[in-house]
Amino acid sequence: MDPAPRISRLWWFSAPVLAIMIGAVVVIGTLRVPYVILSPGGARSVGPLVTITQKPGGPKVTVDPATDDLLYLTVSSMVKPSGFLALRGWLDDKAEVEPSAPFLGTQTNQENRRLNLELMTDSQAKAKKVALERLGFEVKTVHQGAFLEDVDPTLPAGKVLKPGMTVVGADGKQIATRDQLVAAIGEHDPGDTMELQVVPLGETKPVTVKATLGERPDQPGEPVLGVSTVDRSTFVYPVDISIDSGQVGGPSAGLAFTLAILDRMTPGSLTGDGRVAVTGTIELDGSVGPVGGVNHKTEAAISEGAKLMLVPPDEYKEAVKASNGRIKVESVSTLDEALAALEAHGGDPLPAATR
Repeated sequence: MDPAPRISRLWWFSAPVLAIMIGAVVVIGTLRVPYVILSPGGARSVGPLVTITQKPGGPKVTVDPATDDLLYLTVSSMVKPSGFLALRGWLDDKAEVEPSAPFLGTQTNQENRRLNLELMTDSQAKAKKVALERLGFEVKTVHQGAFLEDVDPTLPAGKVLKPGMTVVGADGKQIATRDQLVAAIGEHDPGDTMELQVVPLGETKPVTVKATLGERPDQPGEPVLGVSTVDRSTFVYPVDISIDSGQVGGPSAGLAFTLAILDRMTPGSLTGDGRVAVTGTIELDGSVGPVGGVNHKTEAAISEGAKLMLVPPDEYKEAVKASNGRIKVESVSTLDEALAALEAHGGDPLPAATR
């Protein structure tokens, strides 16, 4: 008996089912999924990004030509990728795929992007101040409020406060520093409502919000707003310095920017023998802070031929593990330690006598 009619009937039944299954896979694969893909970014020369000029009537400055020897590192991040891209990330041993909720917190992807660009601007401002003061220049500071780096969404204030806001007033009093905000919180009890004047991220005018205080779990009876803050300040520089970081966000290039400014404004070369990759924030006291994603940044440094990588102490072990002996890794907790590491690498020391 000819089996063709039976096969034909089976095909007419299975073909639509198969088409539906393939269509479902394609649709699901193209939908955005609540994950973030982290992978090695780039290692970019810092020197050419820095422009230094003398202000009219300001102190005379000498600027060395830019070199390609000092690198800052980035991590590539893709928030809420398609299902297909998330799957590819899971299969890539150099990528990490994590839930996006902890990454974004209470922010949208767009808000998170704006915050990171703001943090980049802040890191550049700190780098200019720290470098110029290290060279003996005087930099005036103007305090403008308490900047919210993070907000605990589990506490009541998380309903009205978001990362990137700047608190400029509390209970009718001006707030110029984070210490003043801490003092204002301390005048209340848990459950009290504070009237705060805040400038939202990307805005210039303050708005008023009412935030309810929580209670510290480790200190019963002590109020807590549930925010991580730093001083929001502007600086008056005696020298014009601009840094072109493009659309790269985050504060992790602060130390690299500081070293690049010092390198351009002093004779010789800070980096010495071979290219040097740098990651870590810079604080106004010259301390170096952690940045995250150091395993991906190590890969980026190696791919660009760096011989030495400077990292914050908290991320030293992770960087050494990721390097697997392919690059020398040094832990630095301050600007002075970074300069000492570069000198040991063959770099020129800063002049003993500055301004």
